[in-house]
Amino acid sequence: MQKESAGIKRLKEYKPLDYLIKTCDLEFFLSPTETKVIAKSKFVKNPKCSDSKDVSTIFLDGEKLKLLTIKVDGVGLTTEEYTMSESGISFCSNKDSFELEVVTEINPEANTELEGLYLSSGIYCTQNEAEGFRKITYFFDRPDNMTIFSCKINEDQNATSVMLANGNLVAEGKNADGSRWVKWEDPFPKPCYLFALVAGELGVVEDTYKTTSGREVKLQIFVDKGNEPKCDHAMESLKNSMKWDEDVYGLEYDLDIYMIVAVDSFNMGAMENKGLNIFNSAYVLADEKSATDQNFLGVESVIGHEYFHNWTGNRITCRDWFQLTLKEGLTVFRDQEFSADLNIRTVKRIEDVARLRSSQFVEDSGPSSHPIKPDEYIEINNFYTATIYEKGAEVIRMIHTLLGADGFRKGMDKYFELFDGQAVTTEDFIHAMSVANENYDFEQFKRWYSQRGTPTLNISTVYDEGLKELKIGVVQKCPKTLKEENWKPYHLPLKIGLVSRDGGEGSAQLVSEYEADKNDWGQKGIIHIKKESSEFVLKNVEQNPVLSVNQDFSAPVIINYEQSIDDRLILLRYDKNDFNRYETAQNLAMEVSLDLIKADENGDQLEVSDSYIKSFGYLLNDESLDNETKALCLSLPSFSALRLKLEDLNTSSIFMAQDVLKKTLALRYKEDFIQLFNSLKNQEDPIYDVSPKQVGVRALKRVFLSFLMALNIEEYNKVCFEEFSRSTNMTDEINSLNSLIHFGENNVATKAIEAFYTKWKHETLVVQKWISSLATSPKEDTLMWLEKIQQLPEYSNKVPNLVRSLVGQFAMNNPRQFHRPDGLGYEFVANQLLDLDSINPQISARIAGSFNIYDKLQIHQKSLMKTQIEKVLNKPGLSKNTFEILSKIKL
Repeated sequence: MQKESAGIKRLKEYKPLDYLIKTCDLEFFLSPTETKVIAKSKFVKNPKCSDSKDVSTIFLDGEKLKLLTIKVDGVGLTTEEYTMSESGISFCSNKDSFELEVVTEINPEANTELEGLYLSSGIYCTQNEAEGFRKITYFFDRPDNMTIFSCKINEDQNATSVMLANGNLVAEGKNADGSRWVKWEDPFPKPCYLFALVAGELGVVEDTYKTTSGREVKLQIFVDKGNEPKCDHAMESLKNSMKWDEDVYGLEYDLDIYMIVAVDSFNMGAMENKGLNIFNSAYVLADEKSATDQNFLGVESVIGHEYFHNWTGNRITCRDWFQLTLKEGLTVFRDQEFSADLNIRTVKRIEDVARLRSSQFVEDSGPSSHPIKPDEYIEINNFYTATIYEKGAEVIRMIHTLLGADGFRKGMDKYFELFDGQAVTTEDFIHAMSVANENYDFEQFKRWYSQRGTPTLNISTVYDEGLKELKIGVVQKCPKTLKEENWKPYHLPLKIGLVSRDGGEGSAQLVSEYEADKNDWGQKGIIHIKKESSEFVLKNVEQNPVLSVNQDFSAPVIINYEQSIDDRLILLRYDKNDFNRYETAQNLAMEVSLDLIKADENGDQLEVSDSYIKSFGYLLNDESLDNETKALCLSLPSFSALRLKLEDLNTSSIFMAQDVLKKTLALRYKEDFIQLFNSLKNQEDPIYDVSPKQVGVRALKRVFLSFLMALNIEEYNKVCFEEFSRSTNMTDEINSLNSLIHFGENNVATKAIEAFYTKWKHETLVVQKWISSLATSPKEDTLMWLEKIQQLPEYSNKVPNLVRSLVGQFAMNNPRQFHRPDGLGYEFVANQLLDLDSINPQISARIAGSFNIYDKLQIHQKSLMKTQIEKVLNKPGLSKNTFEILSKIKL
């Protein structure tokens, strides 16, 4: 397959439709292998289409459909009157309006791609974002066609107890043969990617929510029968989300019923279909026995994300898929703020930034780098990326920072006022933000939407004791790989703090020709970076301060700023910004790690500086930090973090440096670790809850246990196994299991592995945790375990969660075994891709991204990986999804 033959779609080629589909009445006659779909749609000429013709050729998307009949205004079309292809059907019309009736037949049972309507574990389910609706019927499968849908569902021969679709239930009854039917109507126009249908034998948990205006909304969560007790947290999270959106943005829910359905087989985390959200069960089901603290927080976050889409994604949607960040970046920002308000804000920010760096910064440094609004793609499913979501959210956050909370709210209000019920662009969003804030100038800022890569800021400072003046130099640089792309400097807000050497907070006056810059410095501590090279002068600075740069990660950039170890220690002790205390701790650990890597490459002795060991000890015993923040501050640089700092990856030196650093700290502080670990056990509440206090206790226990287990001492193996055996919640149980699998003596680890499997093999979400623990083990026997797991009855490569737990975790989160010097890690992943690509191209493509590291590897590893990449690329019938990812790698 060549790139051009794969079919490139380009933003510049966007054209509005000649016709729009105003209404569509769908009727489904469910059958596992022969579901019949009747679609009656009303077409009208698009009044906004300036290129209107007397006769238009109408092309409707459609794939893997069996066409039974097609009629225009009740008259059947002959085969001479339409043209069919693998991608759709076309016919001509000169009418101003007409009704099209299309009858198709589909096979849900055979649909392993899980796009369109599929049948899994006895549940009929749809997934239509981005382009799944074309596998249900022939339609304009693009987001700028907004349609009012109704849906009638006729149960299959097995008598389906639950039949759901978008909107409100308006009728139900029985057919002549006694089978049931239901009819749903959604009064709000929406693109077809938001259409949803679910049918099957499901249990339900119900509640109600009263909106600010006094309307009562019925809330329902549908799950496999027997899982109803695991829905309490999801229901509470839903009500919290509804309340938060009312309080912060004045947005009420707009239907009489809100439904969530949890299914095991789902390509994504969840889907915001209007009024009928479909969720991966991992983001709904949670109780203390089977879910971790992070699972509980994940449920809260994803429930919030999909609910918030009701306005930012559903009521206002994207004109085309190039605008995907319009709904996803904005909604990720909203769900991040929701979670921050309900939990510890600093912890949430640290976790979000860590995720951004480990996924999006890595993505931006590789062959799949793209702006948050890409200008072309082959397969849109490949662009549900960290760049679109996480970097997109950071761009929205910068707008929030620039305008302030009140200004951002004004902009959101204007956005809904101008564009409710429409499919719009990122430019429309920026326009609303601007006009609501005295025509704020976003012209330069808009480069964040069109330029790819992560910018670097080189910071320098000069203090003049006599003038009491501090000069801050900022040089903005683009990645080397983007020099040829006419890169231009960004407008970004850089939040800076001045920390006095005696522990106080410094103050200063910014010298600027712009009054707005002075105001932002005085009110927010923000300086505006707009030029490639800038100098800022702060006056009335009484003593040479220590600079705390990019506080709260005010801009998604890489900071290069040389500071002495003494200055870093001052920041660790006195910085009032806890996020930047974390940053300082990470920067210190990063510098030590890079020195160790260099020493190993040069054949020198690997030693950790005493100054760093002492600074780590200071953090370890700092009682001013909450336990969750401390656990994050004590973490050491990951492989993905280190790869961003290195041009060429000597993986063996990286792993050696990581081992030396961790074991050195473990040896120096082992008595502290065990004492603090035991002290934390005494602080545990016998009644489990997900309060910040208890989450922090469990998080810090995990960190201490991990350090102790790195020493491979029998005493600590016993401590860890005892923790595993006595655990009364899944967080402690899986944390101790991880330590045993990754660092424990083999006999003890095997005992724990087998005990956990025997206990939990009937709980699929827990089995996935067990698989992930084994898939991320750095030990040499990891591939053996994975091959054993693939033979278990609980494993299926047709279930995305299981594949992600095994292949995805191995490829993305086990660098030691993925980058084995014998190449067996690469070979294992490539062989899995060959199988997965024919089953589920979306999942295959996501895992194929693990090979994007190719260009940074050393020659020997490149050769081994190249062989495996070429093997996959040469597969006959390789999907566009996997091809697009691998073809971008320059072999």
